[in-house]
Amino acid sequence: MANKRLHNYLIQVLILTSIAFGPSAFARDFYEFSHFQLNAPFNISQEPIRANLLPNTGKEIILIGEKDKTPQLAIFAFVEQDKQYKLVLNVELSKSYFAFDVSDENSTGEQSLYFLATDKVVHFKPELKQPFVDSVSVSSMYVNQDADYLKQANFVTDLNDDGLSDVILSGFSSLNIYLNLGNDEFLKQSLPINPTVEIFDGSVSYTEKPYYLIDTNFDQHKDIVIGGDGELLAFTQNNLGHFSTESTSISVNKEITSTNWWDSRGADGKNLDQSDFSHRTVDTLKDINNDDIPDLIVRFTQSSGVLDKSNDYEVYLGKNNDGALIYGDKADTAIQSEGTLAQLDFVDLNSDDRHEVMASSFDISVSQIIGALLTGSVDQDVLIFALDSKQRYQQRISEQVEMKFSLTSGKSGAPVIKLADLDGDGAKELILSDGENQLKIFPGLKKGNILHKQSQMLDIRLPQNGVLLTSDDLNQDGKAELIVRYDSEDGAERRNRLLILQAK
Repeated sequence: MANKRLHNYLIQVLILTSIAFGPSAFARDFYEFSHFQLNAPFNISQEPIRANLLPNTGKEIILIGEKDKTPQLAIFAFVEQDKQYKLVLNVELSKSYFAFDVSDENSTGEQSLYFLATDKVVHFKPELKQPFVDSVSVSSMYVNQDADYLKQANFVTDLNDDGLSDVILSGFSSLNIYLNLGNDEFLKQSLPINPTVEIFDGSVSYTEKPYYLIDTNFDQHKDIVIGGDGELLAFTQNNLGHFSTESTSISVNKEITSTNWWDSRGADGKNLDQSDFSHRTVDTLKDINNDDIPDLIVRFTQSSGVLDKSNDYEVYLGKNNDGALIYGDKADTAIQSEGTLAQLDFVDLNSDDRHEVMASSFDISVSQIIGALLTGSVDQDVLIFALDSKQRYQQRISEQVEMKFSLTSGKSGAPVIKLADLDGDGAKELILSDGENQLKIFPGLKKGNILHKQSQMLDIRLPQNGVLLTSDDLNQDGKAELIVRYDSEDGAERRNRLLILQAK
């Protein structure tokens, strides 16, 4: 009888405890994962390329690296009957290639991979015995006959929405456009857009001037836009895919420039005095509020000293004024933090066609720097801002990750900060590193609070550099996979390894 009373008492205690603490008191797993491991026949040196190059279902994984100092490329494809990724091609790459790019999807979802050499763009066709096919002869400021490594670049895009890949490259005195006419024919155009040139003792630096592809006159054609001083300069496109060589000026706040403050020089050629200045520069142009009008995002820096800077972002909402794009003189909203903002990412988190903002924030005070030097780590705030009913950005989410660095190697260990829709519900999850061997996953919500308050911990061997963890919907089922590669800091035995995690 006493045992029965004790049993009933324990049951009541458990029930009361569960009521008192609620579901938030206990860990919960939202996702189960399948794991795939790919072993490349060489050390991987670049972020895995994900593209639909072959006729099989889903995207292939293209790996680039080197073996015995020879550049290599390998393609892995998912074999449905074996339920795993298999190597389908491994070829050498020419050292004359120094950049690569992937085309936009065509009407059937297919993509193409291109390589850039000093004088040509090469189309990679894996179905051919000789897969590297010269596509178009080009000229640009990029001259490199014997590349030490390959770099991801943006030089291929569909400028006129005809389903064909066009090429756009910055030259020493112009921006060169190669319009794809089909049948291996290209029409070259040159726009008077010069790179930024800096002259030093014994050297000259050429930097490509950022350009944006947006529709400035609402004729459904993408124009090429660059920043100026107190204006944007638009080179408009006509119905034939030709661009005007004379720019149209779009007035903006007179303090907005196209030059970063650290690249600005005084009459003496020296950098700006950081003890007292403010600077506004164009960060990007994109439609953030789903009104089909490009909005202007400006980085606003104020400095009272090297260690006393604020780095906010201003948003000027675009307006259609009788077929002309205009911006107000004052910002419509701003993205601000107590720390220094960096790494802004405009992304639609919950599929409502309005862009939220994810940003990192740092405290760069003297005490923070001393603490970082002593501990070998620094706290990094991860902030998410969302538009309210008045189209103003408000901070909604704040989480913290840790960035580590080594005074011995001079390298930093970046944390994992990733957004990805793991379950295909249209809401992106926030994925953060928690230590060296765990991920913290906050499920996304379509309505309300953006993210679930609870999180799931996932044990996984993380790379020292969190940037090496990426995501993509490889099998095109609406759910993103996590893709993890490793670098030299993670051990030589892992440099050829790729790990893929797929939510069940």
